[in-house]
Amino acid sequence: MAITIPSFCVATKDTISCQIPLQVAQKIQSYFGSKVTVFSSSNNNSGLPSGYNMLELASVKDIGKNFKSLESDLLILSLIGSDASRGLVTPVEANKIIDHIERLVLTIPCNAEGFNFSKIVVPIDSSFETRQKVPYAVAMARVFGSKLCVIGVSNDKGKDSEVVINNYMRQVCNNIEEKGLSFESEIRLGGNPTEQVLDYAKDIHAGMIVIMTEQETNFTSFFSGKYSQQMVKSSNIPVLSIHPKDLIVSDARL
Repeated sequence: MAITIPSFCVATKDTISCQIPLQVAQKIQSYFGSKVTVFSSSNNNSGLPSGYNMLELASVKDIGKNFKSLESDLLILSLIGSDASRGLVTPVEANKIIDHIERLVLTIPCNAEGFNFSKIVVPIDSSFETRQKVPYAVAMARVFGSKLCVIGVSNDKGKDSEVVINNYMRQVCNNIEEKGLSFESEIRLGGNPTEQVLDYAKDIHAGMIVIMTEQETNFTSFFSGKYSQQMVKSSNIPVLSIHPKDLIVSDARL
């Protein structure tokens, strides 16, 4: 089943100081034909793309409530980085919002240099659920014309983990190839999985990482729970966080 995003929201400080989230939003809106609502802490709508709705925020605490009331499919969050004058929420606040709304969230650090989305990282571990993020990665690759970079990781260097991860990576790469998309793959075992993925993303100059967000009783992925929070907090590039409920909604299976 193909991923669709009929409507989404962008939470940003304003439309001027950090334009990257709106530039990303325009790409996604153009591909999916989505309805877009912008949450802003400023009532200045200069630079707002035509057809976008704007809702002024009294507080960042209103983001989750407003998003849920609109029943949108994706939230783009503008993150405060080293320059506190840009961005809307801190990584800690972003993780709280991700946990609260239980839907698809794209966190975008407000960096002056912007991002090159020609490569998107897809981490694969030894959990059964790890492959279920792939349809979302495929959708983003089509939006941005990206190569999907599949990395197999585990904190376990054992042969059993290596065999499982290699099998899952082969299935994922075959699926991506069937979709007609470009890809590359690599495996890195041992150490902190989040750090391995971030190092890999830096090495290949990637522009986005796709992960899952929380660990339920049957979700044992490294890229869930505390690991997903660490990824959002530590990443210098956008992170697409997928909640397990979105996997059910989209029937995202290989």
